[in-house]
Amino acid sequence: MATEKNEPSLRPEPTHTESRLGDLFARAESLLISVVAFFLIAFVIIALLAVVKEVRGPLLDYDFGAAAIKGTDATFLAIILLELLHTTLSRGPISQQLQEFLVIGVTATVRHGLDIAASRDSGARDIVINLAINAAGALVLVLALWLVRHQVRADERAARGAASPTNAGSEEAEDASQIPY
Repeated sequence: MATEKNEPSLRPEPTHTESRLGDLFARAESLLISVVAFFLIAFVIIALLAVVKEVRGPLLDYDFGAAAIKGTDATFLAIILLELLHTTLSRGPISQQLQEFLVIGVTATVRHGLDIAASRDSGARDIVINLAINAAGALVLVLALWLVRHQVRADERAARGAASPTNAGSEEAEDASQIPY
């Protein structure tokens, strides 16, 4: 958690050894994130190739329904992997990363729901029960996403209120209070 240079802190200044160790951990973290990113890029490429492979057979047999189902399923997997890649590489605040992971969860839930609806292996009763459970999971994720976004907006409004012209008296505070949200 970064603090302003002029802001008082309860933490003492790190020693030279602590500072070097912190830098070493930051480099190790960056290296591991890069390795994960390369794996995710490889998986995205594999998933996109799988889309072509999955759709090619049904299209050549003129089974457009099966091609659409298989193509949608494989494309959703590629989208989920791309979202994971984006979230892994983002360096934003934790609230932004949480929103991105919730979006990944919603996308995965939708993909799973489509997979359940397209399955012809089990009976109608099992499909309906699985879809109901999946819909409940999607609803919980969407509610969590709404709550996080609602809290972020409330925090932004509070920050704008703290920087209002009556409190700060600067032109920057006036500009910040006129930002539409």
